[in-house]
Amino acid sequence: MRGFSGARHVGGAILAVVLAVSISIVVADPDDPARVVPAGAATAPPKPKDPVRQLLSGQAKALDRGDLAGWLAPVDPTLREKYQNLFRTLRALRATVDFRVTRGQVELAYCFDRPRCPADSPRIAQRPTVEQRGRTAVVTGLTRVAGSPPTPWEQGDLVFAQGRRVTVGAPRALRGRLKEVVAVADQAAAVDDRFAAFADNRQPRYRIFLATKQTWRIWYGGKATEWAVGYMQPLGPAGADVVINPARLTTRSALREVIQHELGHVATISGVTTRHEDMWLVEGVAEYIGMQPRTAPETYSRNALRRTTRIAAAPLPDGAGEKDVAAFYAEGHFAVSCLVNRYGEARAMEFVRLRLRRGNSLENASRSVFGRPFADVDRSCAGWISNLVVTRR
Repeated sequence: MRGFSGARHVGGAILAVVLAVSISIVVADPDDPARVVPAGAATAPPKPKDPVRQLLSGQAKALDRGDLAGWLAPVDPTLREKYQNLFRTLRALRATVDFRVTRGQVELAYCFDRPRCPADSPRIAQRPTVEQRGRTAVVTGLTRVAGSPPTPWEQGDLVFAQGRRVTVGAPRALRGRLKEVVAVADQAAAVDDRFAAFADNRQPRYRIFLATKQTWRIWYGGKATEWAVGYMQPLGPAGADVVINPARLTTRSALREVIQHELGHVATISGVTTRHEDMWLVEGVAEYIGMQPRTAPETYSRNALRRTTRIAAAPLPDGAGEKDVAAFYAEGHFAVSCLVNRYGEARAMEFVRLRLRRGNSLENASRSVFGRPFADVDRSCAGWISNLVVTRR
């Protein structure tokens, strides 16, 4: 799918997953760079302290040390509940948050597990209003930035559960699913960590969100297709969020497959931009990871498989039906399985890394890893897949 990755179809159903964070806040002003004064030059008088920056800096330090009273101190009473919820959410997510002040406007940027957010980090879709009351600056408003799709956690109204490797957040209506999802996701993360190492993309922690029917249509613009039950939302340098619709996941095994699939996307492609024409490989490797430890012939992919003439299949068209989706995912699954069968898992995953993360051409990645032109690899694996279709019972 364009714009996000990882919708997952399993045995006629479709699946996905949830989120986590760490705290430190920095005041940054791109319009006020530090000046360098040559030695011996006259020293300019110090600029008066900006009350807005003082307020934000104080809140940053309070959030970093887990001081709720300090965080709420400069907030107008009408906003206390909203800011208290935001504090709880940011702490649960272990978020690194930068307050940026530019031309009088204040907005929030966020990232995860870094001491400071990169300049191109995503923005929380909220902008606080700060007013001067006498000698004191006070936060009097918090509004959404127009045109930005809602993130799962910006309202601060989620409940969270922490696992060894995952943080899972959910609306209160789904809090009863948290224990189950955390247990399943921690098991899945142990598998995904192995593939993140192959991709040279180790994850400090995985973030997963559970969506209700209503929030499924809202979070990140509600852009999932009709057949999707989950997706991975890329966040550039902030990594990736995983969102799932648990109402459509009726068994623990289905939940495990979808979580493992979606975290497989995080492990293999978070932090990079993939080509739309690589959808076969993006989804194929996620299916391979998601179905572990079962092999492709042991999964529903065997029944959905169709005869093919090439493994680098064209992307799914918009509006594709469920049978076409299932066949596409199955073919991608078997394509990656063929690479593993022919060349071993380590070399197959290196091919994935070179193509998806390093941007090598299929030809260069194939010659570098397999020592053969990609056309030969493509032809060989397409024949292997078609033979399975012919012999399928």
